Amino acid sequence: MEILQLMKVLSNEVNLQILSILKSGSFNPRELARILQRDETDVSRRLRMLERVGLVEGNWVRVKKKNIRIYSLKVGEVKISFEPGRIMIKTSEDRSYKISLLESKMPKVETFFGREAEINTLSSSKKPVIVIYGIAGIGKTALAARVFKDAFWYQMSEADSFDYFAWQIGLFLNTLDYPLLLEYLRGGGREERDIFELILEGLENTKAKIVIDDVHKCSDEKILKLLSFLALRIKKGRLILISREKLHFGTGENILYFQLKGLSLKDAYTLLRAKGLHLDAYDFAEIYNLTKGHPLALTLFAEAYRENQKVRTDNFFDFLFSEVYQQLSADEKLMLQIISLFDEPLEYEAIKTLYRKKNSFVILYSLLNKGIVEKRGEVYFLHDLLKGFAREVREIDEKEYYLGYLDYLLKRNTAKNFLAAFRYVIKLGDKEKIKYLIELRVKKFKRIVQDFPDAYMKTLLQIKENPYAKKELGHIYFQKGFFEKALKLWLEVRDDVDGIHRADVISFLADVYMELNNFKEAEKYLKELESIAENSDELEIKFWYYVELTKFYFYMGKPEGALRSAFEELKIVRKIGLYPEIESAVLLHIGDIHIEMEKDEEALKYYLQALNIAEAYSLAFMKNMAKMELTKMYFLLRDYERAVKYGKDAADYFIRVRNYRRATDVLSYRCLAYMALGKIDEAEKDAEEMIRIAQSTNYPLGWAGYIFLGAIKELKGESGKEYFELGKEKLRDYSWLYDAVLEELGKVFNVSKITAKS
Repeated sequence: MEILQLMKVLSNEVNLQILSILKSGSFNPRELARILQRDETDVSRRLRMLERVGLVEGNWVRVKKKNIRIYSLKVGEVKISFEPGRIMIKTSEDRSYKISLLESKMPKVETFFGREAEINTLSSSKKPVIVIYGIAGIGKTALAARVFKDAFWYQMSEADSFDYFAWQIGLFLNTLDYPLLLEYLRGGGREERDIFELILEGLENTKAKIVIDDVHKCSDEKILKLLSFLALRIKKGRLILISREKLHFGTGENILYFQLKGLSLKDAYTLLRAKGLHLDAYDFAEIYNLTKGHPLALTLFAEAYRENQKVRTDNFFDFLFSEVYQQLSADEKLMLQIISLFDEPLEYEAIKTLYRKKNSFVILYSLLNKGIVEKRGEVYFLHDLLKGFAREVREIDEKEYYLGYLDYLLKRNTAKNFLAAFRYVIKLGDKEKIKYLIELRVKKFKRIVQDFPDAYMKTLLQIKENPYAKKELGHIYFQKGFFEKALKLWLEVRDDVDGIHRADVISFLADVYMELNNFKEAEKYLKELESIAENSDELEIKFWYYVELTKFYFYMGKPEGALRSAFEELKIVRKIGLYPEIESAVLLHIGDIHIEMEKDEEALKYYLQALNIAEAYSLAFMKNMAKMELTKMYFLLRDYERAVKYGKDAADYFIRVRNYRRATDVLSYRCLAYMALGKIDEAEKDAEEMIRIAQSTNYPLGWAGYIFLGAIKELKGESGKEYFELGKEKLRDYSWLYDAVLEELGKVFNVSKITAKS
């Protein structure tokens, strides 16, 4: 193993993050790219490099005439020993990596003056929640970075949304061996309370330390609600919140409110001396009185100072920045103006792309050294106090640089960068580019509506009168279950959008009418979609048509038609290479249709194919959906051992990610399979778990646990009458479900005992 190559690989945070995620299981590059929010090509390249140095191993899996590469972690530890005359590299499997999250933007504090009392107060505090507040530029961030060096750092912005924030926390907790939040989000979990509790549980179990900077910029009510929830409950983890305003979480004993003020006289004098200024006592006292020990003001003063210069006191910051700005070179001014254009911090590659000169690194370093530009993690930004003045002196063409940044973001090929690009298209006010980006979302970034609905909605609401934005808002409402709201928007814009967008609207109008049980209207839009599909070369539109046609036939009780249509879906999915979870879902639907046609063996075949696809691509949610269907299928085929085997994995997974509805579906069949096998104690545990879920969620099928428990008591030679009656009472409003439960129970138990006793 080449030591230099290995050291280079391990010095990169993205590579370390990949290694950390692989510790939780095997992954396909596409799913890793989704989790990391990076381009799939870049992730694949990194995986090959990690494989070459022996840290991961890849295996080819054959799936439907395609070779799929799956990667897993090969080593658990790397030891580098420096010995006389040689360097030894050893690997073992007994320890895990401890790394910082890629998204973490902890500032690098290269120069820091004084603050001994403040450092001592924060370092010695045992309180799990610390709120550091104070005016802009007073040094809150630098102080927190100095004290909490081992924390995960999250930089809040106005554009942040709860869903994106939750993904980042989930990714961070996964590096600390707490994968449940990430699993929940990957499986489509979106319940606010579940996410709150999983984050709290993750912080407590791992004793994690999180710093959230610039909380005052947060405009997402769910994030603020989460912070309040955590502040009142956290005990073992640490939560450090930085804000310009005092945050109010009550006066609990677990919260320290710490107001940061200016530097002391001694620390302020030390700072100016370090910057090369030697003022007499009178001049220093005057400057200290003006700045009140404000670190940024003192830094700018040191840069702007000229002997015998008269200082303006009416707008001290503008005066200082004006003096500093006049002393900058033309290249420094250009780069400063470019950085000031953007709301969020910029990566160096973005700055280099926009600046377009060879001396970008030298100029950026000069601005950093002068204290004008700041660095946090791998991004650079201009302090808010200086942005206003920088915008006033700006001479560059905003449109040119916004377009350049837009191209840069889209080349990054991730959902996060797509959302950022969308915000700048809105700033440009270019309707054609808005339409283009929405088409890009439909074709390339399909998951945004599922993964980041709040972030996307926040962006779309800025242009809510745009017909294409209305169409997208309809998708988000539909995803959230607000069918009437989605319907209203789609009916408004159906004649105002064209091309693939019109097909998208017509497709979902058919879908929403089916959800609302209006099959006459659904059929009308289905016929219109058929006409569009026949006259279009877009395979995606043809796929949408067959998806809706399959659903329509199935709802109308025509399984033969549904099956023909589903096979057309499958053919198109495989031809255009849509997401593998879509192929897996189509295979599950084909299995469901075969069950409806009472062709159990055929159904089994397609459920197993769905499982094969999901396992090949490391799709945890789809894998367990397939196992759920296989549990039911093997029960119907009286292969109870296999029903229990698949049911164990699926039930455990759905309970773990708090998908209690599906967990109950699996538990019901696993419980029956245990009864058939005579494993009464295991069956009893499943019945009790179903009841527990029903008590906390009121999911109707959970109450069937009482009926199963009654049957179990009878099998034990005890009376089950009390449980039979309770189960029947709980399902009083669900007579069809009660009958279905008895029908399935009747396959392993004499249900006449129930009817006789109840």
